[in-house]
Amino acid sequence: MAKADDPKKLERDAAEVTAKIVAAYEKLAGKLREKSHRAEDRLKSAKSENKRAMYRRRFELYGDAAQDLDERLRAVRGRLDRDNE
Repeated sequence: MAKADDPKKLERDAAEVTAKIVAAYEKLAGKLREKSHRAEDRLKSAKSENKRAMYRRRFELYGDAAQDLDERLRAVRGRLDRDNE
């Protein structure tokens, strides 16, 4: 019969995986924020209305996606804090 897994080992593993997920979310949110800023810069210099509309929409989409990830990060960190208490 197999031994039961050590609860502390399971907790450590969960903490490691969560840390990797948080790092990936942070990295992706940063990239999306950067793309949002780039679209905003291009929006300011665009001459045609079509280009301005395209860059405005990119700015909104990338910004919203980054914000969604930030909210998700807060939720994950909150769960992590509660689990560590």
